[in-house]
Amino acid sequence: MSRPVGAAIAALGITQIVGWGTTHYLPAILAGSIAAGLGTSPTTVLGGFSWGLLIAGVSARASGRLMDRHGARIVMTAASLLAALGLLAISLAHGWVLLFAGWTLIGLAMRSILYDGAFAALAVLAGESARRAISLLTLFGGLASTVFWPIGGWLDATLGWRATLQVYALLNLAPCALLHAIFAGGPRAPSAGARGGAPVAQPGIGLGAGQARTALRLAALGFTLHAFVASAMAAHLVRLLGGFGLGAAVVVSAASLMGIAQVLARVIEMSLQRRFSAVAVAVPSVALLPAAFVAALALPASALTAALFVILYGCANGLLTIVRGALPLAVFGSAGYAELLGRIAGPGFVAAAAAPVLFSALLEATGARTGLLLLALLSFGSLAAIAALVALARGNGEHDRVGPPSP
Repeated sequence: MSRPVGAAIAALGITQIVGWGTTHYLPAILAGSIAAGLGTSPTTVLGGFSWGLLIAGVSARASGRLMDRHGARIVMTAASLLAALGLLAISLAHGWVLLFAGWTLIGLAMRSILYDGAFAALAVLAGESARRAISLLTLFGGLASTVFWPIGGWLDATLGWRATLQVYALLNLAPCALLHAIFAGGPRAPSAGARGGAPVAQPGIGLGAGQARTALRLAALGFTLHAFVASAMAAHLVRLLGGFGLGAAVVVSAASLMGIAQVLARVIEMSLQRRFSAVAVAVPSVALLPAAFVAALALPASALTAALFVILYGCANGLLTIVRGALPLAVFGSAGYAELLGRIAGPGFVAAAAAPVLFSALLEATGARTGLLLLALLSFGSLAAIAALVALARGNGEHDRVGPPSP
């Protein structure tokens, strides 16, 4: 991997930590303080976050098309500016109008400043090494909650939530907008594959028009079901672990294993990339998702079961982030990749927006075990969709094993 690509991965990795930490992980720390400051309920504040995710889903395809046409540098830089404006708007809010206006701006930015935008940038910058670049990038993104939950808590306690959001807004300007402007890259040049040293475009596996539509629907279904599961788990993991009948200290300790499992799984995936293609690792990666819920439902409730559940889920979630970037690239190729990711991600953002509220209502009505059963069924649905996509890819000549990359 060339030095410029390595620098881009490091730069985009920093923007991923800041981007996730100041948008997606913001409500976990600040929702209570914002609600108290606005004189409203935490549900209203979380409703603003869900609205932002919905906006991200609706605008995902359009932002991807803009990125394919004008390049990641322009779109990601502009998205960082939008995120900063949105955070500033929320910091100035005294009611729900500016709260939702701020989340509208953040929603328009999220698809571009988070993984999908960075994956699209690396598909152009890294060429045939894009899969490894994507895996390396996710190692940075996995640190976002570890970095920003304590930072956000400290800033909130020290400066208050309004100043905290203003600091977050500044971070989206510098370093994020600056790093995007320098390192994110432009659109793929038509002759990129012909110039010496330029990244080579990936061709995909050559699906026919009908097969491509089927493959796209399967990818969208599989990753949308996972998005619902991941969003529900992010909001309710501690509550689900409480259903094991364990003490608060044990629940927190078990939940803390998720980040470690995510990073460990991603490191293992990187070590296997020389031997197995992105298509080959997709099904085993997704299979860990239903395995986690089967373990939680089938094994006796205990601290060990809770730990196993979190570790399996963390490994699956960590790997699925990579699969969501690498599998479409392997199947469809890099032409129009940003818009393709937008078409796949759009329904996922909508599902993620609905999941916390819907799942909370289910837990209130039926309890943790029924919630785990639902997530298990959705996970098996995700596995079935991705397995069907992999079968389609293998039927068109994609092999399980790949040799070492060309020097």
